[in-house]
Amino acid sequence: MSGMTDIVFLLLIFFMITSTLIVPAAQNINLPESNNQTQANPVLVVSIGLDKTIFVDDQEYLVSELEDVLRKKLEGYGEAPTVRLNADKNLNMEEVFAFLDIAKRNSYKVILGTRPSN
Repeated sequence: MSGMTDIVFLLLIFFMITSTLIVPAAQNINLPESNNQTQANPVLVVSIGLDKTIFVDDQEYLVSELEDVLRKKLEGYGEAPTVRLNADKNLNMEEVFAFLDIAKRNSYKVILGTRPSN
C-alpha cells in the first residue's frame, strides 16, 4: 500500500511542476512570424492585444499600472529577469515602445514572442 502512495505522490508532484511551466495565452494575439528561436526561459509574459489591452500572465492591467505590477512580480528574480512580450503584429508600435521603456528603466531582458514561419 505504501508503494502505491509513493507513486501517487510522485505523480502529483510531477503534474504540479509541469502545470506551472505552461503559461496559457491570455487572449488570441496574432504574433509575427520568425524562423529564429530563443531558448531563454521568461519569468513573466506580457501580452498586448490589437485593442491595446495589456495582460501580465492572465490578468488585465492598464498601461499606467504596468510598471508597478512588473516591479512587484519580478522583485525576487535577480538583477535582470527575462520577460516575454507577445505583441500583436498589427499593433501600433507606441505600446511596444512604452513597454520597452519600462523594461529599460528596470533592467529587464525582453524577448519577443513569435510564431514559426510556414
